[in-house]
Amino acid sequence: MKHTYMSNLIDTLKWRYATKKFDAAKKISNEDLETIKEAIRLSASSYGLQPYKIFIVEDLELRAKIQPAAWGQSQIVDASHLVVFANITNFGTEQIDAFMDNIVATRNIPMESIQGYGDFMKTTITLDAFHRNVS
Repeated sequence: MKHTYMSNLIDTLKWRYATKKFDAAKKISNEDLETIKEAIRLSASSYGLQPYKIFIVEDLELRAKIQPAAWGQSQIVDASHLVVFANITNFGTEQIDAFMDNIVATRNIPMESIQGYGDFMKTTITLDAFHRNVS
């Protein structure tokens, strides 16, 4: 059973493609939009931190203002929704502490049991940021 699921997943991932043109008269259904949101929420990210914010822009006027920053691509205004992934550039120890607090509260475990993991993330992310700024 597992093998079939994984094969289906791989086949589904192979199907993906970049849409070059949208029908501006059509709008994504609320159900499909919720599925997209859930897929984003469940997507993997380093350490589970998700150091980005997601913006779903429906307003056509706002998308028209964004369009020049996207090399004037028509998809920005023709699609019914624009999904923007915004990288958090100042991601650091405060965000890791909030993430750790959330784990403690969600899993109902003592902070001491995951403190080493938090310290590891802080060291790694701080070193990565240092190296990016020095380069």
